[in-house]
Amino acid sequence: MRFVAVLALAAITAGAAPARAQTPVLPGVDPAKVSEAQRRFLRGVDLYKEGDLGGALVEFKRAYELAPAFKILYNLGQVSFQQHDYANALRYFRQYLTDGGNAIPIDRQNEVAGDVVRLEQRVGRLEIETVEAGMEVFVDDVLVGTTPLRAPVPVNEGRRKIDVAAHDGEHRTRQIDVAGGEAVRVSFPRLVRKLADVPPPPAEPAAPAVTVNLNPVNTITPSASEVPAIAKTQQHKTPFPWKSWTLTGLLAGGAAVTGTIAIMAKRDLDQQLSVFPGDADEIEYDRRRTRGFALATDGLLIGTAVMTAISLYLTLRDPS
Repeated sequence: MRFVAVLALAAITAGAAPARAQTPVLPGVDPAKVSEAQRRFLRGVDLYKEGDLGGALVEFKRAYELAPAFKILYNLGQVSFQQHDYANALRYFRQYLTDGGNAIPIDRQNEVAGDVVRLEQRVGRLEIETVEAGMEVFVDDVLVGTTPLRAPVPVNEGRRKIDVAAHDGEHRTRQIDVAGGEAVRVSFPRLVRKLADVPPPPAEPAAPAVTVNLNPVNTITPSASEVPAIAKTQQHKTPFPWKSWTLTGLLAGGAAVTGTIAIMAKRDLDQQLSVFPGDADEIEYDRRRTRGFALATDGLLIGTAVMTAISLYLTLRDPS
């Protein structure tokens, strides 16, 4: 109830003149913006009295954007507190003390400083870490910055949703329980998969080189008695099974690729299991990915073995 009473007092006596009369005139601010800020501020006071805290907060924010008078921060902090948004209330009160400085009466400074100390016990902090820099970080669907973050993110106590998104669209989501006054470290594995992480597909075997003798002087003409033997040899010569060996190589390459991905998925799963508290959704996702790529690798290895046997048979079979 003290917060409500103080807000009412601030709404009437904010600034050198009563809040109902005008907002403080700021140097360098367009008078038209100051007039609009005054209208927004008074509208916010009316909405607060009517019990519309959400509408009051929006009007106070708009008034501060138009004419950033530090006294409006006090009202923003009070409304945020009434909405149980303690993290923002703490931020507004701190900025109010910093921007107001000696212009704030000493008794008001002591009062707000005491509120800051009490709010500290209702606000937790998230230390969010990623392997890559430049990742966008969202807390409860609100963008709080890009990695690396300069300082822990203050949040309200309770269950918080954290999203980390890369520029290529890859993202991870976690839900973390945060208690008042504690700091929770949240680490995310690598999001952007580098090209070096996936081995290139095996190259197809090169076609055998064909040498053509264009010098007629060195051409040796076989005798009549040798012609039937040469013709007979060419008639029964079996071509090398290039298609069979190519398919064998592709299957082996596919097994190498899926095997590598399965190992990386297992590594992500182990990392998820080592984080406390763990994210059940992420753990299940990595477990399914590991199992799926492992099964695919087994199938490709079996196919490689079968095709190797077929290719060997076609290569070594008796041409007669």
